[in-house]
Amino acid sequence: MMHVNTYEFVENIPSAEALANLRKLVGWREIDERSMAKGLANSLYAVFVKVEEEVIGTARVVGDSSTCFYIQDVIVKPGCQGLGIGTTMMHKVMDFIGENACTGATIGLMSAKGKEGFYEKFGFRRRPSESFGHGMFQLWIPKKEAAGGEWSRNE
Repeated sequence: MMHVNTYEFVENIPSAEALANLRKLVGWREIDERSMAKGLANSLYAVFVKVEEEVIGTARVVGDSSTCFYIQDVIVKPGCQGLGIGTTMMHKVMDFIGENACTGATIGLMSAKGKEGFYEKFGFRRRPSESFGHGMFQLWIPKKEAAGGEWSRNE
């Protein structure tokens, strides 16, 4: 087990290779490195955590810098989870949003199944509720990869 004083929190964009590796370790869909690098470059804010030279955690924000923010790629390497790394990254993410969001801004994220309680600690609410319907999403799969359509149904 690692100790918290051995972690380095870096407020910058991680490499596409490091993020791709973490996504693979937690069983998320693979995204090619070129597309990943383009997406990372368009982030409003990012933080990653490393131990020596290994990236063990990431979190980033995309959006319009004022009215709409989306939290993406909050990942902590299995074996390093439960040690406060994700919590510290989310505090940094929420600090960034707090410094930039206008009153009434929308902040969204998609929680991994079973992780909803983690985000509730930061003020996020489950949907549907009395005021809000179900959240929705779509995974884009280009026609050349999808069988018989412009896009693929969600899995």
